[in-house]
Amino acid sequence: MPPQPAPPGWGPPAPVKQTGGNRTVLAVVGGVLALCCGGIGIAALSDDTPTTSTSTNAGDTVQETEGGAQGIQQQEKAPAEKPAKPVEADTFNVPAGSKITHQDGGSTVEAVMRSVKTYKKGCNSLDVDPENGLFVVVDVVVTQTKGKGSVNPLHFEFVAEDGTSANALSAVFSGCGEPSLASADLRAGQKRAGKIVFDVGMKAGALEWTPDGLPGEVAGSWAVK
Repeated sequence: MPPQPAPPGWGPPAPVKQTGGNRTVLAVVGGVLALCCGGIGIAALSDDTPTTSTSTNAGDTVQETEGGAQGIQQQEKAPAEKPAKPVEADTFNVPAGSKITHQDGGSTVEAVMRSVKTYKKGCNSLDVDPENGLFVVVDVVVTQTKGKGSVNPLHFEFVAEDGTSANALSAVFSGCGEPSLASADLRAGQKRAGKIVFDVGMKAGALEWTPDGLPGEVAGSWAVK
């Protein structure tokens, strides 16, 4: 059909503009802007995000874990250390000449039985014979090494093998204990020596020492044979 004339008031159609090239340019510019913005965002994220250093090395992790496990096993296998127990010397039935030490607070005192003798009769003009059959005479020395203390012949007691016992008062008139052990208060460095006589039925037994006096705790004893 031949072209129809345009209706009244209508002009000729506007020419179509070719915008393909412009669209291409806009697309390229937009891509560049997107890349720039993305780079800035990544850089900003990298600068603002806090970092934590964590080892992710598998070998290091295994090694640390194994080391910790071995350390725990070694601690479990290792025996607990026990404090060394102090060695206490036997202070009972020790031989003549042995020293026995007694400590009480700030006081330290030592005693030694130096010798033993026996008499079947009295040793003076009173002619006092032993009622139990025998006078046993011990020679002792007491030394105060620290603090203050005292010495007394009544701190010593003779106990025979049959269980009978006697103190210094049992033979006080025998005359066999010269020079006798005297009672005294002692300070550090002082000592007293002398003899004590017991009226007993036999020589075999033990001389017991009670530094605090009877009925106190026996600190030790010397064997008498």
